[in-house]
Amino acid sequence: MKLLILASESKRRVDILRMLGFKFLVIPSGVKEDEHANSPLLTARSLAFKKSFTVWKEYKYATVIGADTLVVLSGKVLGKPKDAQEAKRMLSLLSGRWHKVITAVCVISQGKRILFHDVSFVKFRCIGRDEIEKYVLEGEPMDKAGAYAVQGFGATFVEKIVGDFYTVMGLPASKTYKVLRDVLG
Repeated sequence: MKLLILASESKRRVDILRMLGFKFLVIPSGVKEDEHANSPLLTARSLAFKKSFTVWKEYKYATVIGADTLVVLSGKVLGKPKDAQEAKRMLSLLSGRWHKVITAVCVISQGKRILFHDVSFVKFRCIGRDEIEKYVLEGEPMDKAGAYAVQGFGATFVEKIVGDFYTVMGLPASKTYKVLRDVLG
């Protein structure tokens, strides 16, 4: 059995990989997520590659998976909020609107580099200022792209998802399972 390493400390990605039945180690890449390419898609793909490659350089005998998730509203990336005020601003912007969630994944194994992505669309219901205040005060949005956790209380803001729920959560389950099954054998 080949060693699988998740180049992320995301609890959501850990949960998804476990749900898919994989055994793995968690070794965060330490890659800064402040890169911005010409497009959100290129940014997500570039960051996913850098995360997996950074860890793979140290563990070349292993298969390494890295991922990056971006929330995009009207072409603008809403990253992880720097503070409570930014989280409130992001949630206000998302209120009552559709946005796009892109998750890019890179799997690097001996002689193989597989880079793929998935896109889902999310519609938020209209959220009141008091709801936003309470949600931000509870702290859930602070380390999440777009300032919400679809698998947490943030789900109460979601009116509709078109696409893979797990892409919004941080790792497209079906595509990831197929790729890892093929690579790991």
